[in-house]
Amino acid sequence: MKREVITLDKSDRVAGDRPIHIHRASDPSAKVKEWACNSPYCEDLAGPHPDDGGAEPIVQGREPWRGGGR
Repeated sequence: MKREVITLDKSDRVAGDRPIHIHRASDPSAKVKEWACNSPYCEDLAGPHPDDGGAEPIVQGREPWRGGGR
């Protein structure tokens, strides 16, 4: 098994210490091609980055339906 080291940058959406997954932009002209995220609520990993018009991932503990976005 090969271990991969991932370096996070400012375009990544990682909050806390949950396991991460990688989103990849389906549009070849997108500014951000792939980014790390650790939201447990992501369903589509092939959409646009928030900087390219995609939705901001929901952070666990700040769920809007629980009043955490205040």
